[in-house]
Order: sequence, then C-alpha cells, then structure tokens
Amino acid sequence: MPSTPLPSPEPPSANGPSGLTREARITAALIDLADTLVDDFDPAEFFYRVAEHCMDLLDIGDAGVMLALPDQPLHLVASSSEQVRLVELFELDASEGPCYTAFHEAVPVDHAIDDRTSPRWPRFTPRAHHAGYSSVHATPIRLRKATIGVLNLFRRTPGPLPEADRHLARALADATAISLLQQTTLDQHRTVRAQLETALVTRTIIEQAKGFLTARHQTDPDTAFRRLRAHARHHQMRLADLAHDIVDGTTTLPPPTDKTSSQP
Repeated sequence: MPSTPLPSPEPPSANGPSGLTREARITAALIDLADTLVDDFDPAEFFYRVAEHCMDLLDIGDAGVMLALPDQPLHLVASSSEQVRLVELFELDASEGPCYTAFHEAVPVDHAIDDRTSPRWPRFTPRAHHAGYSSVHATPIRLRKATIGVLNLFRRTPGPLPEADRHLARALADATAISLLQQTTLDQHRTVRAQLETALVTRTIIEQAKGFLTARHQTDPDTAFRRLRAHARHHQMRLADLAHDIVDGTTTLPPPTDKTSSQP
C-alpha cells in the first residue's frame, strides 16, 4: 500500500528561506519555547527567541515583546529591529497605541496605519506610519487571569494580519506564558516576577553593549546586535553575561568584516 506523500516544503518567506513545512516550523518553535527547564535559563535570550519565532512563522515585518511586573508599567524586552524598538519605546512614552491598549484591556487589538490621524491614538499612528508600517496586531500574554505582557506584530504590506496568523500569535503568546511558569518548581508568582525583573535589567545591559559596539565599530544597531548574539551563541555564553563583559571592557569583539556588516 503506497504511503501518504509528505507535504512539500513552503517557498521562502519574506523573513527568510525555509526548507520546512509550516507545520514543522510551528512544531519546532513550540518545542524551542518549551525548552526552559535548564539551569542557565536566560530570560533575555528567551524573549528574543519569541520575537524571532513570530518573524519566522507570521506574515509580519517586525515583532516586539513587552512585559510588565505586577502593578508596574510596561517595558520593552525584545524587538526584531532597531526601527520597531524606537516605535514601541515611543508608544510606551506616549502611553497610547494598540499594544498599550491590548495590555490594559487584556484583548487582542488590530489597527490599520495610514497617513490619516487616528482619534484613538493621535500620536502613535503618525509615528508608526512614518516608520513604514501599515498595520499592527497586538496579542496579550496572559497567565491565567493576569496579563503580563504583549506580543506586538507590525506589518509593512497592506491589510490586517491573516486570521490563521492571529490564531498562531495567540498560541505563541500562550506558549510564552506557560514557559515562564515551567522554568522552575518554585512558587509561580515569585518565579515569574524574578524572571521579568531579570529580563528588564539585562535588557538595559544589552542596549548599552549594542550602543558601545555601534559607536566603536561605526556600524548600525541591528548589525551590532546580530554580532552580539552570534558571538554569545558561538562561545556558548549567556547574552547578558557577554553584554556585561563588553560594557566593562573584559571582552572585546573584533571589528566586523565587510561580509558580516552587510548581512540582513
């Protein structure tokens, strides 16, 4: 009896080539996000992986992750590019926007971005439009009844996020929340608080190291960050530890080659 043929690989996406089917990539992403039961779990690196999986699996141009400690404001902990980082920091500073609203109302928010003034978010919309985004979908990250953050998904092509991608975004947000809980068997609320505090502190160190490399090697922030992560992975170091060593001068990265500096 002939076996059922395997589905053919998907064509390359806007976010990079892939030789795997969509189902296989989704499975791999969920397994990766679930792999947090390790002694050297790095919350900062984890949230950047969340953003990368969103970029790989969803029809978007950029992704960001915002989190908040209990009774404290939102903070940006991961972003896929320097451009979206600046837009989201503006949103937090202005205290308005789809991502800000999705967190405080605990509901997904879709928003089309164009050159018209939005009465709901009059400052955010022109800022996002100027950055080249056409829409944003914000999905809350929830731990049972508590909202601890938001996945922010920005599109550059016209139209809202497809329905299938919205469901997958919800699954990625749920996987993120579950992974934070399962990392240790200690008291759940203390564990999540400690992880979020660590992510917020290390985010500052990482930004400092990225700025240092940008200035020292006269490159752009995105390239500096890619080199930072690549060096950490190659040498099996925690991203936060490498960033700290670069800031205090105990580790020096060599100047980028032309090939490295031109990578997307």
